[in-house]
Amino acid sequence: MNKVMILILLGILSAFYANESYYKNGKLVELQNIDISRSVNHSNVDYYKTANGKNVGVTDKLLVQCKEGVSCSKLLDDFNLINYSKLTDKIFIVKIEDNDNIFAISRKLYEGGNVEFAHPNFIKERKRR
Repeated sequence: MNKVMILILLGILSAFYANESYYKNGKLVELQNIDISRSVNHSNVDYYKTANGKNVGVTDKLLVQCKEGVSCSKLLDDFNLINYSKLTDKIFIVKIEDNDNIFAISRKLYEGGNVEFAHPNFIKERKRR
């Protein structure tokens, strides 16, 4: 196999895995998609397994905190993310129309260098007491 074919194959494979990752503390975190039966999953939640084996749910909401001096409202508008509200003075919650794009959007926001964090609003697995 020549070098061009290997690079193309690596690019295709990385595209599949890139959709299920986000930045946490400056490091890319990858998640593994897991299938939850429709009888258990009544809402629009996709479930993933973290590297340490915990299950988390991802809805259509993204949490974003902009860096000091950056207008989060303007930044979100520039990304055509118009359905958002303020949770605190610094943190915004953004509703994403298509759950499939939530990881790509969070990575683009973070990689732009203007946010402290941008990640899905995770739902942790419930445990019985």
